Amino acid sequence: MRRAPRGERRGRPVNLVRLLGRVPRRLLTTGAFLFVCLLWWADYATGPDLSPLIFYAVPVVVIVWFAGRAAAIALSIFAAAAWFLADYLTGRSYAHPAIPYWNGMEKLFFFLLLTGLVSTLKTALEREKLARQEFLEKELRVAEEVQRRLLPQNPPALATLECVGICQPARGVGGDYFDFLPLAADRIGLAVGDVSGKGLSAALLMASLQGILRSFASLRGEDAGRIVAETNRQLCTLVEMNRFVTLFFGIYDDARRELTCVNAGHNPPLLLRAGADGERPDRLSSDGTVLGLFPQAEWSQQTLRLETGDLLLAFTDGIPEAANLRDEEFGEERLQAALRRNRSRPLPELCAAILSEVSDFLEGAPASDDLTVVALRGRSAAPQRNTPSG
Repeated sequence: MRRAPRGERRGRPVNLVRLLGRVPRRLLTTGAFLFVCLLWWADYATGPDLSPLIFYAVPVVVIVWFAGRAAAIALSIFAAAAWFLADYLTGRSYAHPAIPYWNGMEKLFFFLLLTGLVSTLKTALEREKLARQEFLEKELRVAEEVQRRLLPQNPPALATLECVGICQPARGVGGDYFDFLPLAADRIGLAVGDVSGKGLSAALLMASLQGILRSFASLRGEDAGRIVAETNRQLCTLVEMNRFVTLFFGIYDDARRELTCVNAGHNPPLLLRAGADGERPDRLSSDGTVLGLFPQAEWSQQTLRLETGDLLLAFTDGIPEAANLRDEEFGEERLQAALRRNRSRPLPELCAAILSEVSDFLEGAPASDDLTVVALRGRSAAPQRNTPSG
């Protein structure tokens, strides 16, 4: 996610608690002691008629919250002594000589009691916050595991095509999605999607997209455009107005070596033909709109043949839009170069190499979006299968 423009950051209200929390403890404690000294002078100058209790208590509360109990105890003793000294120097007469000492001890007890109460309250709030955070982290780990299991665990076994996909969520769970959908004996569905937004809300919508797409694909297994259109109409009833989904969906015919595909606002996949050494990959068409906004939208199909060695790479926008600390994006040019460099590798290594190059480009900066790549490569022979005896 991009940082807000400077104009927007200037308009935000100042959070005093966060501001004080950023001040070094030693500097904050020194400022509190200086404030008590200034308060003592004001207390002495105004005489005994005005009670400055709240003004002495405020720095004690601030210090116990932001600098710790030990510093607050020291400040309590100092504040009580300053208050006692101000009363003593004003020359106020008391009915008994021990009264000012009693008052001083009473003030010290009050400051120490206040220190203990605030310290206990802060400890309780921190424990509650830690317990809530641990609970959320546990729930997030469960959600991450569930989402991981929703993605294909094993690529489909096809005679003329290899398929591999990798997804790296930016926040444990995310809105990127890829799938290999079994449709018939010689057909599979290939899907790569990206839900707008991040985190749990995007992950929930991603799971809904997967269920809807699998349902319609099992019923309409020969028409990619119709599957996408019906998926879109269903999503329009579920998503909010500010949410949408981009999707690349195709149906691969294993016997004909043909991929019939639809692009719904997704990044155009890259097609690198066998023997096209040194050439730029072709970008597939991307003329369709996104899903979830227009119930009556329609999408056109395109069909391409994947010969032996042909390589198709589908990806989400987290790859080209990955930005390093200098706010430079990885870009599609680097992605095309990475595809050309690693084209001869096995598909799992190719996908891993692309994600590794993105990680190196980030130079330690965290990825702001999910990273997903799916690679398809045409081959000439079916994989070996073990047939059961008997």
